[in-house]
Amino acid sequence: MQDPQISTRNVAASNSLHALRRYRSQAPLTHVTECPLYRGQRTSRARVKCASDGVDEVTALASTADTTQRHQAKEDTVHGDVQEINRQAAVGVPPLIPLVPLQPSRTNTMAGFVWALLILGAIRLGRRQAEDTFLDYDAIREVRQQRLESDKEMYARRLQLAKLEAQQKAEDASKRIITARRRTEEAEKRQQEKEARYKREAEREAVRLSAIRDAEKRVFEEKEAKAAAELQQRVEIEQKTIAEQQRRAHAELDRQRREAEERRQAAAMEKQRAAEAREQEVAAQRAQREAERQALRRLQRSFAVRVEGSVTIDKAPKGSVTPGRISREATLQLTAEMSTALTSETTASELYRDTADASSGAVELAGKAAAAAMDQYHSALRLQNMTGQGALQHMGEPEAQHWVRKACCRSLATCAHSLQGLLQSHGQKAAGQTAAFQVRTEYGVLPADHPKRTEAQLDSAVAMLEAGNTTSCADSVLKPMMEQNDQAFYQGLSAPAPQHVGSVLTLAHFLDHMYHHRPAKRVEASPWYESATSLVQQLITETVQDAPKDSLMPLAQYMQHALGGDHAVTHIMHRLADANLSSATKARQQEQQRLQEAELAAQLLEEEWPDEDEVRAARMAVREEATPVPERAWALRNVASTLALGGPGERARARTLLEKAVTLKEQWLDDKEHPGLLVELDALGSVLESSAEWRADAGAIRARMLRILSLVASRYLSAGETASAVVVLESAVRQYEDVLGIRHPGISTLSKRAEKLLENLESEQREQV
Repeated sequence: MQDPQISTRNVAASNSLHALRRYRSQAPLTHVTECPLYRGQRTSRARVKCASDGVDEVTALASTADTTQRHQAKEDTVHGDVQEINRQAAVGVPPLIPLVPLQPSRTNTMAGFVWALLILGAIRLGRRQAEDTFLDYDAIREVRQQRLESDKEMYARRLQLAKLEAQQKAEDASKRIITARRRTEEAEKRQQEKEARYKREAEREAVRLSAIRDAEKRVFEEKEAKAAAELQQRVEIEQKTIAEQQRRAHAELDRQRREAEERRQAAAMEKQRAAEAREQEVAAQRAQREAERQALRRLQRSFAVRVEGSVTIDKAPKGSVTPGRISREATLQLTAEMSTALTSETTASELYRDTADASSGAVELAGKAAAAAMDQYHSALRLQNMTGQGALQHMGEPEAQHWVRKACCRSLATCAHSLQGLLQSHGQKAAGQTAAFQVRTEYGVLPADHPKRTEAQLDSAVAMLEAGNTTSCADSVLKPMMEQNDQAFYQGLSAPAPQHVGSVLTLAHFLDHMYHHRPAKRVEASPWYESATSLVQQLITETVQDAPKDSLMPLAQYMQHALGGDHAVTHIMHRLADANLSSATKARQQEQQRLQEAELAAQLLEEEWPDEDEVRAARMAVREEATPVPERAWALRNVASTLALGGPGERARARTLLEKAVTLKEQWLDDKEHPGLLVELDALGSVLESSAEWRADAGAIRARMLRILSLVASRYLSAGETASAVVVLESAVRQYEDVLGIRHPGISTLSKRAEKLLENLESEQREQV
């Protein structure tokens, strides 16, 4: 049995050896700082100590390497002891026990514990002795001093070796520089020789090229000299030719100028003689007409109406507001009163916001009063005629109406002038100012059998128009009557009035005479009424074509009150007045309208807050107003055409929409007989014809379309396009004769008119039609 002491020593040695091998496998001892025994504080102390002594890091590492070598030697010694133990075990010594925890002896526990303490104490003492050996600072300092001395000698040797190397490098560099300089000089010499050779060759080439250029230059100069001589000769010939041509042209121009001057002088003399003859003729005609007027005045039976009236300006009653869509506080009240010997007093009164508002409305107020007074006077004339007395016993209804209209315009001008005078003299404190006026309008009537009687002249004008002599109708009848009535209108008138009032009233009298004497007193006008309307529009346009801007609106207002809003002359004057407005006036009117609409909208919002339906309707109205009228009419037609395919309710809705489209177009075109209405009227007629109850309304729509087409044909005739007029008339007859019937008055009238015009066409045009 093995001794327990020997077994314990073997276990301790084996454990130490295994611990050392484990440390070596985990961290090889290549550097003293990497060994586990010298990590931490000891390594830091060694480095700090070396730095405090002034030794660089390389020297400290070298010293540490020596210490590591001694530690390796000791480790090898220990390893050798372990091998010796193993060798003894191989020859008979018991082997080492396994590296397992020691089990205390069951027989002697205290003895095992003592051996363990002894082994641990031996290990602790051995480790401390090893640490003391490793941290021997005196040995480290001695090694460091030796290495410092050896480093100084080595540094001196290195310096000497570096000097020798630098000297050798300098000698090599100087040799290379000398070699490079010599090569550069040789290259420069070769380059100079090459350049000299190139220069000699270039000089020889330049001499050769110069000789060639000189030869070519001599040849070119010879050719140029020859060409210049030929050109000079041609120029001299051309100059002589041009000079001769210019001389001839100047002579011809002088001759033409003299002839033209002679012709101009002859034409001027002829024109002067013609002007003098025309003036003499006009003077003779004027004298003859004046003599005829004087003679006719002696034959005329004169009638006169005297209008007496007054105008008053006063403060408006307290709490009163101006009329119209927008209610404003009124400050002034204007009153106009008129009466005649046969009628009672008529009164027109109006409230105004201020003096400027009253000044702009003076013509309107005077027109209302004058129109009311003259309507009463005209009624009084009719009452007199019923008793067998009065002016209507000696003149026709159209002529009496013309006289009343003339008196209305003169009264309007006088009343408006009196109102303007009161407004100019009106002060803030003045009240109850009144101005009286009177105006007398005379009218002469020739005997019934006299050829110069007004009705006879108008009958001759109608006959000329029906015969197609439009120019003769205008020049020989209407224009002299216009001039005569224009002079008679302003004669004895103390108040200013617009120009051409008498001329426009004469043309209105002509249209009324034609309508009054229509054949068989038919409901519709004469077939030539459209031609007469076109002629009247042409004459009015020629009369006012030189009128200044913004000067035709007063004339249109006069016709509005004297003739009424439905008269054709009133429509013509309003269109001409709108075209005569200046850009500034149009912009001012638009701005006033915009302000009025904004003020009206604000007033409506203040009066009552609209509900959702009203707001939606207002937005829809604004959207519709912003949409152009043609687009709105087109949309209404499309919707109506779809509804017309349904039942009675849908057809009734379609009729309503189409009537609305026609109304929109009428308001936009400002003319109920405009050709632009034909599309909407045709669609409306088609819907009306789909129901038996609406056949009468459909006939009225088709008759209206026939009148419009007749007017279109008349315009073609006035433009000299007879063939186009025949095409329009024939198309209208063929399109609507099945709907209205061949015996319809409109169809028969258009058919007869088309046949008459077709007979007047030439054979080629008739074949084309």
